[in-house]
Amino acid sequence: MAVFALSFWWLRKGKELILIAAAGGFYFIRFFLSAWLNDPQLLAYLQILQLLTFPVFYSAAIQYLYGMVPVEWRATGQTVLALLFFGVSGIVASYAGGAIYEAFGGQILFLSISALSFLGMLFGVGLYRVYGKQ
Repeated sequence: MAVFALSFWWLRKGKELILIAAAGGFYFIRFFLSAWLNDPQLLAYLQILQLLTFPVFYSAAIQYLYGMVPVEWRATGQTVLALLFFGVSGIVASYAGGAIYEAFGGQILFLSISALSFLGMLFGVGLYRVYGKQ
């Protein structure tokens, strides 16, 4: 909650895409290391990276959305983003993650998530290079 509350310090207009890409990079690090750590205490410490993943990603995504949609549609846009982020993608990811975990185990699941996070980071950097200057 503190990261959300203090987002006015680090969230700058026009920097949303690079922040989304940075959050993707931290997601990659978090899940890649989770694949290799076996000590529960180290895994718990690793979850501190959650401070740099979800709040940064979601705050930047909301601000980026606000720059794309007209003012009168902002509430609807935020609702659709939440529906996609927490609803549809959550259902698909939970189902796919459970299937991967059951078939291949936790390490492959975390490596898969880290690979997707890395691709998301690269995509975010690419989008920033194309649209970040506009």
